[in-house]
Amino acid sequence: MAKIKNDYFKLIENQVDHCVKAADYLEQILANYDPALIPEQRKKMHEIEHSADLVHHDITRKIAVEFITPIDQEDIVQLVHMIDEITDALDEVVAECYTYHIDKLPPFVNELMDVIKRCVKALREAVGEFRNFKKPDILRPLIIKVNDIESDGDAVYEEAMHKLFGSDIGHRELLAYKIFYDSLENCCDLCEDAADIMEQIMMKNT
Repeated sequence: MAKIKNDYFKLIENQVDHCVKAADYLEQILANYDPALIPEQRKKMHEIEHSADLVHHDITRKIAVEFITPIDQEDIVQLVHMIDEITDALDEVVAECYTYHIDKLPPFVNELMDVIKRCVKALREAVGEFRNFKKPDILRPLIIKVNDIESDGDAVYEEAMHKLFGSDIGHRELLAYKIFYDSLENCCDLCEDAADIMEQIMMKNT
């Protein structure tokens, strides 16, 4: 019987570690926000995102020449693509600080960043258990945890948008802040999407 050459579960864990690193760095940027530092911070965040891309490409290259994989190849490809999207989204938050000249952060950023950190770390926890997908008693609650945290993010986002559109700030700031809030929420949405893919794989194989 042909053997599986690569530990795809470990490779996926490595990929999610880049999401955690990007989330940690984003939290650092937003907690000590200084628009003058954004150009340099943008470069550093993009380096993290580029490293994550290399891991993503390495996994897809390995899959392309692997005859046997522990789960269907298309399922692995779908999952690693979604995880890559998370790192891209975290990178995009910093890029938007630069693009939209955000000189001062709007309210609710700390609350949304807290949800993002919890969501990414919960996803990392679930991925760490993913190799045991045929015994879902531990994995399923971890997936549910990601979904629950994302719901917390929805509640914060809705309140942030309610306050934003009830304020009297100028149109430029209104547009910039809306895009910024959307970008932060997207990070949580993508974590939930990745968790949902894991759940689909689990259900498909049990």
